[in-house]
Amino acid sequence: MGEGVHHDPIWDFVSAPARPAPGISSMVGYRALEAPEGLHRGLPSSRLTFIIALDDGVEATSTAAALRHARPHPVIIGGLHTAASYVRQRATQAGVQIAMHPLAARSVLGLPAAELPVTDFDGESVLGRWPLELHEQLREATAWDTRFHLVAERLIRRHCDRDVLLRPELLHAWDLLERSDGRIPVAELATAVGLSTRHLGTLFHQELGRSPKQVAGLMRFENASTSIARQVRRRGRADLARIAAEAGFSDQAHLTREFTRYAGLGPCSWIREEFRNIQDGGHGAVENEQHD
Repeated sequence: MGEGVHHDPIWDFVSAPARPAPGISSMVGYRALEAPEGLHRGLPSSRLTFIIALDDGVEATSTAAALRHARPHPVIIGGLHTAASYVRQRATQAGVQIAMHPLAARSVLGLPAAELPVTDFDGESVLGRWPLELHEQLREATAWDTRFHLVAERLIRRHCDRDVLLRPELLHAWDLLERSDGRIPVAELATAVGLSTRHLGTLFHQELGRSPKQVAGLMRFENASTSIARQVRRRGRADLARIAAEAGFSDQAHLTREFTRYAGLGPCSWIREEFRNIQDGGHGAVENEQHD
């Protein structure tokens, strides 16, 4: 399997080929090189997070304070959470992180995304033994392409073992939400798929644990945060006013409020926290800056 490799002084990242298994949006191997110990803020996403550690495990919680009592888990799974998660960053850590489509959870993981945790991310307690067996296999492997193959093979096998049929209205609604980056109004969405807003909301809650409005908000936030990160990496700064307009927020202040609700801090503060090692990333990295 081909690999995409990205090196920086702190981390090694290796990407598996696109769509390595049904329902999998991306698969990335990571290994810390000189990463400082500290706190990593995991932003909410419209994809499920599935991590298989190559070390003793990942310490992840829904609040920064709870990390004091966290223990490492070799397998991490998270549902559609709408607030930041917190991970203890160790100087030496490695694993495979998988972004999974929420509507694939039932066929791949054996349960809907609605039943996945959003506060306690211990994968073993939710998924059983098979991810631990995969964890042991990955630790014995010595190459990223072998690890990616092992993960893809297991997920494909689990997918083929199940005959899961989802409501076509649900699949269509997700597709429309994604195509609009979460900007389509819920009433218009329901009309487009031929359901009442109430019925559509019931389908979303049963399968995803979130309403169509919450999923749309996640997608808008994800689009905005991705655009911010891309601009800072490319130019060393981000134009928040323009990003707000393009992502469907009424203005920059609206973006700041929503960003704070999902991330736990405003975009300016997040840029300083996340990109403090990028030149100019910690200071002056925001155009049209406003106080968070």
